[in-house]
Amino acid sequence: MNDHEGAEAVGIVCKFWNYFNLCEWDSAKNLLAEDFEAYWPQSKERVIGRDNFIEINRNYPGSRKIQVENSQCEYDRWDKIYKVSTITNIKWEKPNGKKEELYAISFFEIDSDEIINSALEYWAVTYPAPAWRKHLVEVLK
Repeated sequence: MNDHEGAEAVGIVCKFWNYFNLCEWDSAKNLLAEDFEAYWPQSKERVIGRDNFIEINRNYPGSRKIQVENSQCEYDRWDKIYKVSTITNIKWEKPNGKKEELYAISFFEIDSDEIINSALEYWAVTYPAPAWRKHLVEVLK
C-alpha cells in the first residue's frame, strides 16, 4: 500500500462519519457494502446489512455532534483490505434534553472497491476523574 491509497481509505471513513454528523443517511449508506456487518461487543449485537445499520442510526433518539479525533490505516496484504481505525468524539443530546459525551473506537475494513465491508465498534461514555485519584493524574479539559 502506498500513502496515497491509505489516505483514500481514511478519507472514506472520515466521509462516512461526516455523513453521520450531518444525518445524510443515504450518502452514508452508499459507502457501505450491501452485506455490511457491524459488531458491537458491549451490547453483544451484530448488525447484518447496510439497510439495517443505517435504519438503526437514522432512528437513534436525540441529536448528536460527531468529530473524528484520530485515524490510522494499515493494509492487510494477505486479505487485500485496508483496516482503518478511528477515535470519534460524540456529543449526544437525548430526547429528554440531557447531554452525554462519548467516544467511539471503531475498526473498519475497506476493500479495493472503496466500500466499507465491516465495522467493529466500542462505545465509551465519558465521566469525571474520581476524587480518590486526582492527586495522581493530570485532569484534561
